[in-house]
Order: sequence, then structure tokens, then C-alpha cells
Amino acid sequence: MTEGPPESLNMPPEFLRAEVTQDEKPPETQQVAVHHATPPETLSGSVTQDKHWKTWFVRDGRLRSGWRVLLYAIGARLAQIIAAIAFGLVIGAIVFVAWSAAGWTPEQVLGRLIEELSTVATFSPFAFGFRLWETCSLLVIVFAFRRFIDRRSFRALGFQMTRGWWQEALAGFGFTIVAWGAIFVLSLAFGAATITGFAWERGDWLAVLGALVNGLLFNVLIGIAEETDARGYILQNLAEGIRFVPAVIVSSAYFAVLHLLNPGAGWTSTVGIFFAGILLALGYYVTRRLWFSIGMHAAWNFAEGPLFGFPVSGIDMGGLFDLNITGPDWLIGGAFGPEAGALAIAVEIAMIVALWMWSQRTKREMQSAEENLDGQPNAA
Repeated sequence: MTEGPPESLNMPPEFLRAEVTQDEKPPETQQVAVHHATPPETLSGSVTQDKHWKTWFVRDGRLRSGWRVLLYAIGARLAQIIAAIAFGLVIGAIVFVAWSAAGWTPEQVLGRLIEELSTVATFSPFAFGFRLWETCSLLVIVFAFRRFIDRRSFRALGFQMTRGWWQEALAGFGFTIVAWGAIFVLSLAFGAATITGFAWERGDWLAVLGALVNGLLFNVLIGIAEETDARGYILQNLAEGIRFVPAVIVSSAYFAVLHLLNPGAGWTSTVGIFFAGILLALGYYVTRRLWFSIGMHAAWNFAEGPLFGFPVSGIDMGGLFDLNITGPDWLIGGAFGPEAGALAIAVEIAMIVALWMWSQRTKREMQSAEENLDGQPNAA
């Protein structure tokens, strides 16, 4: 307990003045006593001011949501850069020793390593290993922030593996594959793209199947990492402070800005990725878990690239179809891929509407079930 001010401090000012004149103590002593008597208003004002400044940073014993997000956005990016450098140094040293023993010059080793890491279409072991390392690094970073900054469990972000979790992932995957099938057909119908060949014409079916499996696994890792980051940590922490709808807008803008580093990015790609962020956030809203959004994200990249052959956010991931992109950039997205074009954005908006209608229907069904349950007579 905090001890309160002395009782004499609660006396009226007139009483204190009378006490000074009537008391037989030396004036110096009395003046010192009166001088050190701090009014209660000053004490309470100081405490209130301290509490006011503290509430700007701390709430319920932990950092406020906005500060947590800011700290994460900076700290996570720096940690990812350090992890990427560490991966490059370790793998580079191993490869350099192995290939140098085979007679390669340092320039040849470096050029080959850069080519392997940057050519995603071949899904080389180096590119796949880097993606796996980057995903695991991000999961560790988010786990640390949840444990020590948020003081919440990592699982509570939406990784509950209770009944139906894998069905949600498959539902999100199938929903997006159908949508990309529509984008592919419409791009051919509008003359925005033409098929010039097929992957199986360049090799056997086993090689084609292996490329599809590699592309699927590669993009599942991307889906896990980016959904944990944007719809997991960023969206949910922001929603604690500014409510869900503003948090969706801010987290989708954050998601779009991160993709500005991709080849061929511009303002149209930023708009397209922003709508993709809203769509993926709605996937979390409908299920309150990340599995549906992870399934959508993995299917989005997989269908766009390894399946139909479009560039994926400016990156060539191969594909079953060899496409010649002939349509205008505003429609089909140019070098960045259809995500930056009006066709894919229109499909995204249609998907958002469909998910919203599904969420409202599910909500009404749950309310109806609860009302029916409440209306039943209690068992004797």
C-alpha cells in the first residue's frame, strides 16, 4: 500500500497561517516545516502525469499493440537479413570447397551459386534450401516475439490443429485453384496470353511431375511464412489496438509494400497485392485460423506459376504451359504477372465478395443454431 500525505496537509490554508503565528517554535523551524509541505494536488498531478506517459507505451503489463508491431516490423526484417547472410556464408563455403576441388575458379563458383539461388523455375536444391531456411527463421522470430514481447502463445495466432484444420487448408487451396483457372481461361479468351508449348514436350512426365511437386512444396513454404508474418503477427496485433477492419487495411498495405522489392513491381502491382492481402485477411476472419489463408496463398502462387506458367510477383517459376503474354499490361500485369493486372484484381474482388457472403451465411446459421438450442426445454 502507498502511504498517503500527512494529516496536516489536508488542513485549510488559513489554519496553517494561524499555526505559524501562534506557535512558540522559532520562525526558522516553522518556515522549514511549512516549506516542505507539498500540496496534495502537486503529488497527485505528478503521479497522474507519470501514469499518462506510461499508458502511451504499456497496457495491461505489456507493450501496446502499435509498438509491438513497429518493433516486430524492424526487428524481424533485420533478423531475416542476418539469417540470409548466414545461410549464404555457410552454403557458399561448402560449395566453394567442393567445386574448387573439381577445378572451378572462384568466379565460376560464385556465378553458379548466384544462378542457382535466383533461378526459381528449376527449383534447385539451393533455392529450395534457402526458402526452407527463410521460412524456419521467420517462424522462430515470430515465436520469440510471441513469447517475450506479446506474452502470448504462438499457437494462438491461428495454428490450432484441432478438428477440421487440414480441411480448411484444402478448402482454401481448392477455392483459389478454381479462381486461377478462371483467370487463365479469361486471359486466353481476351487474347492477353497465348499457349506456345507444353512442359511435357521438353521432357518425360516424371520430370514434369517432379517440377510440380517441387513448385507445390516451395509455395507452401512461402504461404506459411508470409501468412504467419502478415495475417498472423501484424494483422492480429494491430486488431488489438485499432479493431479488425482498420487492421486489415494497414496489414494489407504492409503486405503490398514488401512486394515492391520484387522484379517488375510498380503501383499497379501494389494495388493488386493490397487486394490480395484483404482476401487473405478475410480467409482468417472466416475461420479464425490461418490454415485457410495458407491454403489460398500456396495455391495462388502455385497456380499462377508452376501450374499455368505466369510470372509470380515478377519471378519465373516455370509452368505446364509455355505462354506468350500479348495483352496490355493494365489487363495482364506485364513482367510482374497477372497480380498487377485488372483481370486478376477483378477476380480477387469477386473472391472477397464470395468469402464475405459465406461468412455472413455461416454467422446466421450459428446464430440460428444457438437460438434453437436456447429454445429447447431443459432435461429433467
